[in-house]
Amino acid sequence: MADSPAIPVDTIERQRRASHPATSAWVSANAGSGKTHVLAQRVLRLLLAGVAPSRILCLTFTKAAAANMSIRVFRDLAGWTRLDDAALRAAIAETGAPVPTQAGGAAALDEARRLFARTVETPGGLKIQTIHAFCERLLHLFPFESNVPARFEVLDDLRAADLLLRAREVVLARALREPGSTLGRGLAALTGQVSVTTFEGLIGEALGHRHLVRDALREARDYDGLLGSLRGALGLAPGETPATVAAAMVEDGMPWADWAATARTLGADGGGPGKTGNRLMAAFDAPEGRQAEAYLDVFLTAKREARAATYLPKSLRTKEPALCDALDGEQLRLLGLVARRKAAETAERTAALMAVAGAILDHYDTAKRRRGLLDFEDLVERTRNLLATSSSAWVLYKLDRGIDHILVDEAQDTSPEQWEILRAVSDEFFAGAGRGPQNRTFFAVGDDKQSIYSFQGARPDMFDTMRRHFADRALGAEKPFAGVDLVLSFRSAAAVLRAVDRVFAHGPNGRGLTHDDGGPQPHVPLKKLPGLVEVWPAVTAQPQPEPGDWKLPVDVVEPGDPPVVVARRIADAIHQLCRPGSGETVEDNRTRGRRPVRPGDVMILVRSRNSFFEAVIRACKERGVPVAGADRLALTQHIAVMDLVAAGRAALSPADDFTLACVLKSPLIGLDDDDLIALAPGRTGTLVAALGTSPEPRHRVAHDRVERWRSLSAWLTPFAFYTRLLGADGGRRALLGRLGPEAGDAIDEFLALTLAHERDGAPSLMAFLARLDGVDLSIKRDMEAAGDAVRVMTVHAAKGLEAKIVFLPDTCAVPSGRHDPALFGLDERPGAAESGLIAWSPRGDADAERVAEARRLTRQRAVEEHNRLLYVAMTRAEERLVIAGFCGEKGPGDGSWYAMVAAADLPLDPAPAPWDPAETVMRMSDPMPDGAAAAGAPVPGPAPVPDLPDWLLRPPAVEEEPDLPPVRPSNPLGAADQAGPTAWPYIDRTRSTDRKQAAAAGRLMHRLLQYLPDVPSERRAAAAERFLAAQGATLDADRRAALQAQALAVLDDPALAPLFGPQSRAEVAVTAAVRLPSGRVVDVTGQIDRIGVTDDAVHVVDYKTGTPGDLTPKQVLQLALYRAAIEPLYPDHRIRTHLAWTASGDVVEVSAGECANALETMG
Repeated sequence: MADSPAIPVDTIERQRRASHPATSAWVSANAGSGKTHVLAQRVLRLLLAGVAPSRILCLTFTKAAAANMSIRVFRDLAGWTRLDDAALRAAIAETGAPVPTQAGGAAALDEARRLFARTVETPGGLKIQTIHAFCERLLHLFPFESNVPARFEVLDDLRAADLLLRAREVVLARALREPGSTLGRGLAALTGQVSVTTFEGLIGEALGHRHLVRDALREARDYDGLLGSLRGALGLAPGETPATVAAAMVEDGMPWADWAATARTLGADGGGPGKTGNRLMAAFDAPEGRQAEAYLDVFLTAKREARAATYLPKSLRTKEPALCDALDGEQLRLLGLVARRKAAETAERTAALMAVAGAILDHYDTAKRRRGLLDFEDLVERTRNLLATSSSAWVLYKLDRGIDHILVDEAQDTSPEQWEILRAVSDEFFAGAGRGPQNRTFFAVGDDKQSIYSFQGARPDMFDTMRRHFADRALGAEKPFAGVDLVLSFRSAAAVLRAVDRVFAHGPNGRGLTHDDGGPQPHVPLKKLPGLVEVWPAVTAQPQPEPGDWKLPVDVVEPGDPPVVVARRIADAIHQLCRPGSGETVEDNRTRGRRPVRPGDVMILVRSRNSFFEAVIRACKERGVPVAGADRLALTQHIAVMDLVAAGRAALSPADDFTLACVLKSPLIGLDDDDLIALAPGRTGTLVAALGTSPEPRHRVAHDRVERWRSLSAWLTPFAFYTRLLGADGGRRALLGRLGPEAGDAIDEFLALTLAHERDGAPSLMAFLARLDGVDLSIKRDMEAAGDAVRVMTVHAAKGLEAKIVFLPDTCAVPSGRHDPALFGLDERPGAAESGLIAWSPRGDADAERVAEARRLTRQRAVEEHNRLLYVAMTRAEERLVIAGFCGEKGPGDGSWYAMVAAADLPLDPAPAPWDPAETVMRMSDPMPDGAAAAGAPVPGPAPVPDLPDWLLRPPAVEEEPDLPPVRPSNPLGAADQAGPTAWPYIDRTRSTDRKQAAAAGRLMHRLLQYLPDVPSERRAAAAERFLAAQGATLDADRRAALQAQALAVLDDPALAPLFGPQSRAEVAVTAAVRLPSGRVVDVTGQIDRIGVTDDAVHVVDYKTGTPGDLTPKQVLQLALYRAAIEPLYPDHRIRTHLAWTASGDVVEVSAGECANALETMG
């Protein structure tokens, strides 16, 4: 195993300053610089400093981040319990905490060993959670003060979508019944301006600003008040409407009576509209309803911009200067009125939208309140309101007595509303009792360069704003505060980091990455790796001839389409990298040596899940490259779910020929087009009837299956129906066989929806399918658990992940106005939560002046986030980064990622392209460092199968009649129970008094130690986390994290390698006739929890719940029987027996002498 590179002293010092338990700190950490390590370090140092676990609050952005941090902390604490004094001192020294001295330090070391148990057993435990989980806990503590239902539940996505759909239907129905009401008028105003699909998105966007909608309606009290507020915000006078502005256009300028004479002066000749005089005469003759628009045509263009000065000829300006000056003044006046009309129209359509959205919100809130539910936005909003009300003093006082240290992860992704909560809680640290002598700190770590979640409310400017706020508060209270920058990359090779630095050092490329004038800090690599950066030529679209085959679908993918070309090139490149004998290697994270490239080393990042996303997954599959599939699945649009929905509908309505035809062609039944052609065209009745009368056996089988589904649908619940369809009928096997293993996630989530439906309402199949129609759900797949397969995902989803080799192909698009929101804030302030009014503007040419400024700011922020996304994408790569692109005939757009990389002028050299040596790519690389192995150790294969034992080939000996019934040591000792207590003195009949949770934890630990050894070490943590989340739902998060840490610590212990290495096996059944020292023979039947075989020894492990103590006779006897049972199988090996305690992870060896004594006692 190669040594890890030494960490520079400067970096260690920075980490220790950031993790000092007595100092508040703000850490700005480059990508890959070990921020999670610093967070865990700080928690460990707080615990070592004597801080009670319950007084530490760690807040993370996602549940996965919280789980990862918990694992790190508990793994270290669990490891400390088994270290000797010298090793423990070294471990404590690594955290930066004071090391107990040789003299008198024994008590401190014992205390460090006890931290694991204390952290696990403390009521409430170590709180490592998301901000939403913290808010939920706070609201449960103070339901009366926060005005929430006691014992409320948090809405899941399905129920939230369902309640919103029902609220929308009820409100729209009421508006249609009452067209003269405010709601009815609002809906009429909306439907006159938007389509059905636009309306859905618009209402959804308005509900995303729910607190602004509620606040505006509450303050306005009624519709007229809301209109007045909007008019004031947009610079209009009270009562100013589009109609009054239009009237002012005609009435307040040039008198209408003078229009005709002026037109003649301007040369009106009755001809076309090209002359100003003719336009003015047309306005004079226009009907009253069209007059204002006709009058604007005289002075303004169709876009309602000022006409060029030549609208009045130069000769006329010389001849009639006074008239021309008056007309120029009229042009300016009309320009101002056009702007006022836009503002008036904005006010009216926004008020209409807010009236409808507010009514939907009211109904949605009422439905939640009746059911005792809150959604995720409610959690933040209610907590924020709780801490801002008159009762906040009491709440903060109670919190202040329970939290001494707050740690915030991913601070750049925390929204302004969430910062208000954190500020309210933590400001008490620096005021009142917080100014006292006790140590109370606030810690935050993040990277404003990686703030990419604006759609969730994150604002990168808040990172610097809150840093200054907490620094001022700490220094004002005379408390120490440290600002720390972490720049050393533990992830990426030098070549990758040089490319990152040069790309973002180039002028406009760095815009939005930081909020100071210094620009991004340069990255410093730790690892000496053979890095590589490749830039492939962008594939541009070529003019395509008309397709010759008119029968092709209109959306057929042509082989020459640029996205398809790039996708196939990437698939070919990955295939070559992973080909046996290719010579391509990457660093092994465990051994630090070089090993061959595997598909799991590759990540392909895209901007969005577009057609290229599907194309590259398809290309990898066609090339035979293992690929994990999509990182996020639109559930109701996934083909497996569509097949299941169609099967349910066909069961309910077999006469629906189209639906039945879809099911027949699906993997659930497996017919094809030829079958449908044979059945459908000549049928006289329904398709199901044609199936039943067909002479083909497979058609009759399909008919019988559909009829069985129809019968089952009448009385089975949705879950039972689909369980039968997927299980006994082979549906899951058929779907996975055709669609691949990734379809399993969609199927599992679909089944979860059936259960959720049965909890909420009538468990009928028809009601479930109807409910599913109105919801749009997506599921996020765990790509860290993708196994040895290529990961294809968006840059947003890849945040926090890394890969040896990263392909970045979707690089030629630029931010555009097509993605502008429909709603814009009118009162945005830097460093503050969203507040004030919002305005709806469907397009840029309809913008009022304040909306136009808000749109400009929105687009500027989109460009800045576009730049930050490229930073996140490039820094996912450890050793190799490949940048490609596809675009239209004009090439990559200005400001695209491809153009940003090209503008950086990287020191690239030409090299043969991997898809065609005749073509060229540009490459920047670092050679293999001195001393690095060119090829890694061989990939471990399956454990060899041992030779058959001699006794298997010998004729059986005459067996003696056993004196006792068969002994089952794992049962435990069933024969002993039958023989009575006097014959079996080692039976302990006392029942366990452990609580249910302790028993559940023991069972889970048993299974972790059973299955995890077969999982590659680098994937064990993710596998354990998934297993505990699925099987350990009754345990709290801290207990699950502790179990995971214990199990991993046991498996990583070098001293225990023979027990859990590749030559070990779990759950080994054993049956043998064992001769006791007295000569009697007993049959032993049992299951050994684990056996490990080495060159000279066989290790037998039996798992026990509870914690280590004195060995009981029963435990020793069980191992003695196992030992005696397997000794004849391994005559040349030493048998070693062990007990593994699942509650603590300790492993104790039971000697051969102890086992022999136990057998002697049995007689």
